[in-house]
Amino acid sequence: MSQLIDTKSLLAKLMATENLTIEQRKVPTAYFDLVNRVLCLPILKQNLNAYNYDHFIGHEVGHALYTPFDGMMDAINKKMNMSLINVIEDSRIERKIKNKYPGLKNSFLRAYQELMARDFFETQGKNLNRMNFIDRLNLSSKGGVSLNIQFNDIEKDLVRQVEDTDTYEDVIEVYHKIFSYMKMEEEQKQHMRIFSKDETEDEDGDEYEIDDFDYNETGESYSGDSENYDDEEPLEDNDEGYEFGAGKHNVEEEIRSHTDEAFRRNESQLFANKDSEYLYLNVPKLNPNEYILDYKDLYSRYEREGHESEIESFNAYRRESNKVVSYLVKEFEMRKNADQMKRASTAKTGDLNLNKIFSYKFSEDIFKKITVVPGGKSHGLVMFIDWSGSMANHISNTVKQLFNLVLFCKKVNIPFEVYAFSDSSELRLKSMRVQKAKPKDFFIPTFALLNILSSRMSAKELTYAGGALLNVTGERRYRCPDWMRLGGTPLNETVVLAMELVPAFQKKYKLQVVNTVFLTDGDGSPIQVFFDENCRHESVRFMKRPDGSVGRITDVVLVDPVTKMQEKYRAHGSSFNELNALIRLFKYRTKSNVIGFYITTPRELTSNMYKFFKNADYESVEKIKTDFRKHKFVISNQTSFDDYYVLCSTALDTEEDTQFVVKENATTRGLVSAFTKYAGARVNNRVILNRFIGLIS
Repeated sequence: MSQLIDTKSLLAKLMATENLTIEQRKVPTAYFDLVNRVLCLPILKQNLNAYNYDHFIGHEVGHALYTPFDGMMDAINKKMNMSLINVIEDSRIERKIKNKYPGLKNSFLRAYQELMARDFFETQGKNLNRMNFIDRLNLSSKGGVSLNIQFNDIEKDLVRQVEDTDTYEDVIEVYHKIFSYMKMEEEQKQHMRIFSKDETEDEDGDEYEIDDFDYNETGESYSGDSENYDDEEPLEDNDEGYEFGAGKHNVEEEIRSHTDEAFRRNESQLFANKDSEYLYLNVPKLNPNEYILDYKDLYSRYEREGHESEIESFNAYRRESNKVVSYLVKEFEMRKNADQMKRASTAKTGDLNLNKIFSYKFSEDIFKKITVVPGGKSHGLVMFIDWSGSMANHISNTVKQLFNLVLFCKKVNIPFEVYAFSDSSELRLKSMRVQKAKPKDFFIPTFALLNILSSRMSAKELTYAGGALLNVTGERRYRCPDWMRLGGTPLNETVVLAMELVPAFQKKYKLQVVNTVFLTDGDGSPIQVFFDENCRHESVRFMKRPDGSVGRITDVVLVDPVTKMQEKYRAHGSSFNELNALIRLFKYRTKSNVIGFYITTPRELTSNMYKFFKNADYESVEKIKTDFRKHKFVISNQTSFDDYYVLCSTALDTEEDTQFVVKENATTRGLVSAFTKYAGARVNNRVILNRFIGLIS
């Protein structure tokens, strides 16, 4: 059902020719907010047919396209009879939307047939032709000719005018005529109730029928004592109000669509009776400058406080890694060139090939040709590394893997930015401020990003940064400054900020493709939501329903105000559900390739198995465990990431490279085999780097 809803939401946007906001709420009927451009749909039952959804959506999109907000408000302010206007306007917008999208005609017809069969209009057992004019008009416009609704000559003319309405002004014009006609009709009926002995029935027991009205050419008034349609003030007690039975009967109170009212009463039968409803939360807009500690500020502060930088250690590591990096650079160039030649095409230049001019009578192939080799796409890298306390045992090896990736990007001129995300107490000072509570925004706790590496760095700056990182992540972690200490895991908050960072990065370097990497060893904190104007907040998991009633929020819908895209997740599941929803919004806004790396151990993988592999059976689980032990990683295709790697923590250890071992008296073939095994093992131990090269080549 969720997939159907998502599909219909997209349909609504396409039909409306604009990026509407679609919401599902516990509302009595579908409606369209003309000001905020929000199409609100009720939460329908699971077994509802798709054409009913098409009907709901088509109807409301019709209002979105054709009903002017100012016109509706003007009618309400003038206290016009909205029951009549709604029937006429619904007829107009449904006709126009069906003409615009003919495929909706069948959906509308089938939907109304089903609703009438279920007596939503409360017409069963009644003679449809004995109903008042607006009800017959309503049924006829919705049910079609199969209902065999009868109209007198005056009514036929009014029906024709309703069918000819094109603008909202036309609706108002015909409304006045219908109102005047129905007012005259009701006055005649009430006069007959007073002067007739049996009040409600004629001699044959049938309801009295009015059919002898004269309708003038302008349609502005009718013969008899009726008033002009412009005069719509309530009638005085001694005038059009009559005493009969137990109480007073006002003419204008009887001028309404009973079938439309009945439909509104019964419409709730289509809606799901859920204990909780969807909670809609907007992704807040963040200012990167308020959260990022740029590398210039980061390392100048580090130097000022007198911390050591293991520059020589970094240079030694760079020399040791140079062999692997150079090997991968060469492999990358070979892959790229092979791919480009595979996509090469041959084109005629328009210049004659004089060596083939002799064959012009029997061949058209007499022009010079050129081979066109398409250039590769320009790539960039933005990487976000978990700087939390749980990473303490992995951070050193992670940083060393990172160095290989950075050195590779430097060699092949790929722009990059690397951020470490944390919420340690000192880092929070960077973004310590009170977030203004917006009714639909979710709460963003204070956190910060450390811009630890960047392609903007000079060679000298990169060397110093490398030494500093080796110092703070090595055995002497106790010397790490407070503002670089490991803290919590603001992963979800980082994804939100990345929605601003990545597009700016892509625009700055004019990149065709940005590859975004998130590396972590755990889930982020649950999303929190404001619950009062004082900015107080709590986890979505513990929120009551918006109306304050008993029950918990089970479904949360995250909305990106920029793209209007929505993603739903279960509030009471793993916070990994929140991350997946945010990643889908991130991908849609940024068009970035998103790769995830999750660092874990074999034991932890077992306990988290169904988070990454939801549908795995016993045999699949055992195979995953075996592959994990053998290759030190497994790939999950059940996340929102383009690729999601579950890494064994030992896979990050670049010191565990396979040794280059050659047997005595080895042949040339043996030497090649040994070197291939050696180089391959060194590359495999650098999983992050290897995956990135595969992406960009």
